[in-house]
Amino acid sequence: MAPLVGLVLALVFWFFPASSPFAKLSLPLAMFCVLSLWTCATPVFSGWLGRQLAEQQRPAPDVEPGALVILGGGRNRDGETGNERLSTATLERVHWGAAKAPEDLPILVSGGRIYEQEQASEARMMAEALENLYQRPVSWRENCSRSTAENASNSAALLHDAGVEGVLLVTHWWHMPRAAESFARAGLQVIPLPVGSPGELVPRGEAGLLRWLPSASALLRTQVYIRELLADQWYRWRPLPTVRHC
Repeated sequence: MAPLVGLVLALVFWFFPASSPFAKLSLPLAMFCVLSLWTCATPVFSGWLGRQLAEQQRPAPDVEPGALVILGGGRNRDGETGNERLSTATLERVHWGAAKAPEDLPILVSGGRIYEQEQASEARMMAEALENLYQRPVSWRENCSRSTAENASNSAALLHDAGVEGVLLVTHWWHMPRAAESFARAGLQVIPLPVGSPGELVPRGEAGLLRWLPSASALLRTQVYIRELLADQWYRWRPLPTVRHC
């Protein structure tokens, strides 16, 4: 959005009198905005940004986890019929946890309802998928959180009550630094079990010279990584929310 707003400003400045400093600024501003938008949409930039994000991950503590925690990643909802299903991101996390984590770990799923129109909590939908598709029982359903920070606060309250101090945490690799930091601040020792890795950053169709050509997929990845980097800094300046009840 920022480069597009800059281009609109450059167009407005173009109509100022030629002697005005704003008019002189219009062409450099337009060129800068086009260049920045092009750069953000290139696989080479999104790959570099993703690696910077991955480096924010803290080293894992040397502890034995007492539970597996899987974070929700959204849902898809049909506004006309009300039908709901887990998003691709959430299903990836559910599958990763079921496939990669030790089978003897009790499972906590975390995710609530963000909008009033949503029917079931993400945690309930995730638990049903784990139990019906993977035959993995779910010990705790954290149904009230609406954000990563609330995931951490609410999950920590449930786990502390059960005497659990260390967790194996499942979320996507680009979300893991912020999620692990939030759970650590909530008083849990976190062993990351990230879905995927930065090695996914250069698909086959974006190798060589194509890495410098803009694409919609690269721009989407850049948006995700910038959001995570900014959100991580935002979380560091804010206290964790209190436990949310629903």
